[in-house]
Amino acid sequence: MNRNQYGITLDLSRPKGVEIYKRLVKLSDVVVENFTQGVMDRLRIGYSMHREVKLDIIMISASGLGTQGPYKSYSTFGPNIGAIAAMMALRGYPGDDMKIRNPVPVWSDNVAAGTLAFAALVALHYREKTGKGQFIDLSQAETMLPHMGEAIMDYTMNQRVAKPMGNRDPSMAPHGCYRCRGDDKWVTIAISSDEEWEALCQALGNLPWTKEERFGDVLGRLANQDELDKLIEEWTITHDPYEVMHILQKVGVAAGPVVTPSDLYSDPHLKERGFFKEVTHREAGTHLYPGMCFKYSKTPANVRIPPNCLGEHNEYVYGEILGMSRKEIAELEEEQLIGDAYL
Repeated sequence: MNRNQYGITLDLSRPKGVEIYKRLVKLSDVVVENFTQGVMDRLRIGYSMHREVKLDIIMISASGLGTQGPYKSYSTFGPNIGAIAAMMALRGYPGDDMKIRNPVPVWSDNVAAGTLAFAALVALHYREKTGKGQFIDLSQAETMLPHMGEAIMDYTMNQRVAKPMGNRDPSMAPHGCYRCRGDDKWVTIAISSDEEWEALCQALGNLPWTKEERFGDVLGRLANQDELDKLIEEWTITHDPYEVMHILQKVGVAAGPVVTPSDLYSDPHLKERGFFKEVTHREAGTHLYPGMCFKYSKTPANVRIPPNCLGEHNEYVYGEILGMSRKEIAELEEEQLIGDAYL
C-alpha cells in the first residue's frame, strides 16, 4: 500500500516535533490525514495552524464520518463504513443472516482513497487559478453512497426498499454464477438483451428448453430464474470455466471465470499486459505484486520504491529535504523525536 512513498517517524505530541512538522508543511502542496475527528486539533496541527504556516496549503481530512454531524467523533473501520452507507444491507443472498454479509476485502478504503485523490486534484486546479488553498472535509462513508445510487433512486421514486439479490440483477436474466467441471470451479454469465439470449441459446446448441415460451422474453426469464439457472448449470458443469468464457465470448455473451488469486499469476491476459511487477523488499524478499492499473503512453508508471519500513527514510527526508545535518538527525533520534529508524 505504501509503495512509491517515503516513510518517516515523528513524535507530534511534543512541541519540537510539531516545529519539525511545520517545516515539512512549508514544502508541501497537500496534507492528508484520516485520524478520528479531533485528533489533529489535540496535536495542535489543525487546519488553522497549516494556514499560518502556508496560506495556500490544501488540507484534506478523510475521517470515517466527516468533521460535522452528530457522529463526527465516532471511530470507524471499513466494515463500519460499508454498513452505515447501507452497502452491507444489499450483500448476500435472499434470506441470509446479516452476519455473513461482511465484504472481504473491504473496498470502502480504496473508494475513499480514489475520491480523495480526485478532490486533491480539483483543489490544486482551483489554487492554480486563484492562488488560494482550502480545507476539504471528506467523509469516507459518503464516498460509498454513490455506489448505492440505484437503490436510493428506487426508494425515492417507487418507495421500494432494496433487498439482497445474490448474483442476480434487477433487469438482466440469466445473470449468475454457475458451477463448472472440476473442484469448486465457477463461471459468471450475464445476459442483457434478447439478442444475447439468442446467442447463448445458439452456443448451448439450441437445446429444447431454450425454445420454451416461459424463457421467450426478459420478463419471462426474470420470473423463472430458479429453473433457468438449473438448466444453464447442466451445461456449464460439463465444461471448464475458461472454456465457457471462450465459447460465450465468441458469440458476444459476457462471461468470465471465477478465478482464485493464484490463478491470476498464470493468467495469459495479465501476463501479456505485464500487470504483475517483481518487487524486492528488504524484509519481505522478492515477489510478484500487482502493478499499476493504468498505462500512460508518454510517462509509464512503475514501482520505484517498495513499501517503506518504519522510519526507513528518516535520514533522506530530514537530511536531503529539510537540510538537517547528520548530527542534528542523531540528536532527534537520541531524544526519540523521530523514533527508531530502520537500520
